[in-house]
Amino acid sequence: MSYSFTRFFFLLFSFLGFLSLRSQSEIPSPFLFQSSDNELQSAVQWAKEKALSYAHDDSDPVGFWYEAALPNREAFCMRDVSHQSVGAEILGLSKHNRNMLLKFAQNISESKDYASYWEINRYNQPAPVDYESDRDFWYNLPANFDLIFTMNRLFEWTQDSTYIEHPSFQKFCSLSLNEYVDRWALSHDVITTRDRSLFVQDPKAFPKNRFGKNRGIPTYNEGGRGESLLGIDMTASYIAGLKSYIEILNHLGRDQDTEVYTAKLTDELHFLNTFWWDASKKVYRSIYYQDQRFDYFMVGKDQAYLHYLLYFDVLSNPSQINTILNEYRARQQSLIIELKSYLPILFYEKNEPATATKIILELCDEANTRRDYPENSFTVIEHVTRGLMGINPSQEAIATQSRLEASQWAKVEGVSIFGTQIDVEHHSRYKTVFSNKGNQKVLWKAMFEGEYDRVWVDNKILQTQIEKQNGSPVSFVFIPVNEYQEVTVAVED
Repeated sequence: MSYSFTRFFFLLFSFLGFLSLRSQSEIPSPFLFQSSDNELQSAVQWAKEKALSYAHDDSDPVGFWYEAALPNREAFCMRDVSHQSVGAEILGLSKHNRNMLLKFAQNISESKDYASYWEINRYNQPAPVDYESDRDFWYNLPANFDLIFTMNRLFEWTQDSTYIEHPSFQKFCSLSLNEYVDRWALSHDVITTRDRSLFVQDPKAFPKNRFGKNRGIPTYNEGGRGESLLGIDMTASYIAGLKSYIEILNHLGRDQDTEVYTAKLTDELHFLNTFWWDASKKVYRSIYYQDQRFDYFMVGKDQAYLHYLLYFDVLSNPSQINTILNEYRARQQSLIIELKSYLPILFYEKNEPATATKIILELCDEANTRRDYPENSFTVIEHVTRGLMGINPSQEAIATQSRLEASQWAKVEGVSIFGTQIDVEHHSRYKTVFSNKGNQKVLWKAMFEGEYDRVWVDNKILQTQIEKQNGSPVSFVFIPVNEYQEVTVAVED
């Protein structure tokens, strides 16, 4: 190639790169977090700016997307997208989430044994670092179920029926919970004796085999002692996928179709609480090996993935939940960022805001050499919004619950939820101001820790209802909030 042509292509790609960078920086978000905790406020502002720097418009062949893989891969990975998606939604990246999840759903195929692509790049191709051909690619098997769990979460957060009605999503759910389970031998009755080399190509007939047994890793844990046969997150993700699809079918009015999945769910829950539960030690095991031995909680290079039991919400026993949290509280300093980025919301929800906030500050600290990992910044947005501010969908309502420490205040503006935007301001745990910034009416579920017979709603008194949350009472009222209306609710401290 001549010098002139070389220079031409160099300038062309430089220009296209410049346009891409422009498309990133021009994606706005109304999200803003303010707090009496200046360190936390600065950390969240950094996370917002960093997350948005990874967001791209539809000028690339793949369409709207954000980076959700190792930095500079220019790609998005199934696990990372699943974990980053709610943070992205809060920032207003709805088009990005919808497009990226559809890309994964549409690329499920029989030739890949009902897997999708583990990573897709900006050119709308499977990322070469993880893919050679449909016979030779990297894939972590919990991913299909994780994506179903995410579809349901995004539907609940957005009320966008695309996530439950689109034919590609419906096909993905059905194939994943039937053909995929059968093809990869993931059901409780065969999974402990499955062939770990399932679908690995014969090296004699297929010498160019880059990924070997990584074509179908039965856990997100890629370390461990020797060769793992199975991880507890495999079971937890399958349970989450079943629960999510049952909820999706109920939303669609297809209650009669849930029977087979409900039966599978019952079996998998039993498997979780027998095979994985060590009754003598009263702890969950983490990894099962070829030699039929288990590992429990691990640190360092080989990380335990017990947090998926909490992330996928598959436990109901408070004692079991607390045991897992105690382990992570004691060892969180040694955890890799991919795992540590799951933790803050778990501690906020268990009423440990100091621990949760401390982890966020560590995740965002410039001394953290991996803080630029995209998963980190997106999840921080979710942690403060859903965790600290307690903003969550609750059936047809938007729930809020302050988890601030005494004498603190915090405000979050421009939170995208239910197809509108809201502002929420908490003063300690006794007063909340809710602003509906959109042009549609919403129902607000104002929640306060403790038992209160009544609350002040602006200048009126309303009687409360009481529910249990983690074994503790929470008082709440439902309040319709009109377009562009602001409402204040307070209890007597």
